[in-house]
Amino acid sequence: MPITITINDQTLTVEPGITVLEAARRNGIYIPTLCYAPKLPPFGGCRMCVVEIEKVPGFPTACTLPVADG
Repeated sequence: MPITITINDQTLTVEPGITVLEAARRNGIYIPTLCYAPKLPPFGGCRMCVVEIEKVPGFPTACTLPVADG
C-alpha cells in the first residue's frame, strides 16, 4: 500500500520499504551522495546525504532512512 511523504514541499506517493534517497531520486529531487551505490547495502558513511526530517532528532542519512508516512 503506497504511503505519502513530503520532500521540499512536494507531496509524493511512494511504495513502502524504499529509502528517502530512492524516493527523492524517483521523483526528480536531487540529494547529493558519495558512498551510495544501488547494488550495495546502504552505508551512510560519507554523510553527504544528510537530511532534516520533522520530528526526527539529528540529521539522518537519506540513503539509510526508510520512508515513513507523513
